[in-house]
Amino acid sequence: MNAIALTVFIGFVLVNFFVFLFLRYRKQSEGSSAERESLLPLEEESVRPAAHRNRAFRV
Repeated sequence: MNAIALTVFIGFVLVNFFVFLFLRYRKQSEGSSAERESLLPLEEESVRPAAHRNRAFRV
């Protein structure tokens, strides 16, 4: 009977631990999600001129 009680107790502790982690994760990423961020437009990149682009191909 002690083994069953110990198993139930450990299961209860693990369930509470994972619920705590889940709620903490949801609170930290409240305004953000992977799906939402994937739909946002990309940031504009600054264009740098290619200096000496054809230097290696000169004959």
